[in-house]
Amino acid sequence: MLWLVFAMNANSRQMIYLVLPSVIKEYNIGATTIGFITTLITVSTAFLAVPAMVWVDRGGHGWMRKFRHLPIVVAYTLFTFLTGFNVLTITLWGLVGLQVLSHMFGGIGESIEVTAAAEWWPAERRGLALGIHHTAFPWGTLLGGFAISWLLSTYGAENWRFAFLLFPIPTALIFIGYWRFCSQKRYDTFLKHLKTTGETSPIAGDAHSHVDVAPGAIRRAMANPNISVIALVSMMAIVGYFGLSFWLPQYLAFVAHYNFAEAAAYSVVFTITGGLGQIAWGWISDRVGRKICLIILFVWLTFAFYLFQFASLSLGWLIGVQLFAGLALNAPYTLLYAMAFDSAEKNATGVAISIINTGCYAGGIGPLIIGALITFGGGYSNHIGYDYALYFVMGLMAFSALLIALFTRETTGWFRKHDRAIVAHETCNLNY
Repeated sequence: MLWLVFAMNANSRQMIYLVLPSVIKEYNIGATTIGFITTLITVSTAFLAVPAMVWVDRGGHGWMRKFRHLPIVVAYTLFTFLTGFNVLTITLWGLVGLQVLSHMFGGIGESIEVTAAAEWWPAERRGLALGIHHTAFPWGTLLGGFAISWLLSTYGAENWRFAFLLFPIPTALIFIGYWRFCSQKRYDTFLKHLKTTGETSPIAGDAHSHVDVAPGAIRRAMANPNISVIALVSMMAIVGYFGLSFWLPQYLAFVAHYNFAEAAAYSVVFTITGGLGQIAWGWISDRVGRKICLIILFVWLTFAFYLFQFASLSLGWLIGVQLFAGLALNAPYTLLYAMAFDSAEKNATGVAISIINTGCYAGGIGPLIIGALITFGGGYSNHIGYDYALYFVMGLMAFSALLIALFTRETTGWFRKHDRAIVAHETCNLNY
């Protein structure tokens, strides 16, 4: 149920990008303006997540998260719905304002949904749980993309607002189902099951009451390298992800000379293996360790981004490099969330997750940087600028691997006893 909830949340934020060609045509937007708008909307996802999650954490953990989850879902659903009204989006900045508000509450929702998913699984299988749950982004939005494509083809691209008007219907049905399933009785059954299997409960203390979040939780979380450094790494990882999403369609259209429809279709191949990578690496991290897997993933991505220079050689190469990159492209976020959850203080797990989420969406500046590098290298039709962008992202991926190796501590698995980082266990809230 949480997979479906997160899929709807993700679609509420992806819809504006899926209808962007229609929006550009209707408002007659230039390339510089649309780059700024895309960044503003994406970064707004991080605006309220951290302070809001302090309030959410105080409302209880496990099954009780649904009570403070509900108003957040209502908020992002409402602002998504209002985007569908002509009278409210008659101007471009009316549209942007509603989307910023929708994304702000959607960012809080993602923090809640990731935290809740982790609290319905034992600590020993947290990586697998978050890996499965987070496939809702690549695969859930892929399904949403098919639905929006059908709407546009049926009613015309000029009626792009229909997607926003219809959004509350599946969202309401899904959240009602989640609300009914997420009950005290089921959570008690889950906790009893953990006792019989000898696995570790994901929550501390009582699962049926409001909890106290000690003052200064945000400050202490930011002082924890396994949260603050991981948040910085999250930002750099997202610069790579959003940067590729921005880079690839233009490269295929203007350098490789695919037509626009082909460029759009061939730019999402990596999502196929993206979800598979999340599940596989989540499962591996439970056994080997989150930190060592993250180091491997960022080295993998460094090499993968290098290979994208040759994406125009043939269709087979284009598909192959995307499938190779996809195995590592989505997986870091699963492990970054899990590592922060592993290291969070009692009763403030949501705060830790929201800090990672904030780091992620601060990486929405990626398209701005990539666009500037493309321009610096000679513009859309010159491959040099695209290569500069890839080298920049490769540097970020390599630097991320170095930061993780030196300034974080392993939280689980085989590598835990072999970790030789320069930060102390205690600073990462790890007692071993």
